[in-house]
Amino acid sequence: MNLTNFLSFDKEGKVNILGFSFYSDDLLIITLLFFLYSQKVNDKFIYIALILLLIN
Repeated sequence: MNLTNFLSFDKEGKVNILGFSFYSDDLLIITLLFFLYSQKVNDKFIYIALILLLIN
């Protein structure tokens, strides 16, 4: 299974989803945040660290 079959990346490694440009690592961080939230993980420092990685 290849990710490029589902998402089209440009030269810089960005993908456009609903008008927003995301890098592939941003999509991975967002997926991790969603997974941790859905599993009801209550460690606020993990969320803070991942959100700071997204901002950076």
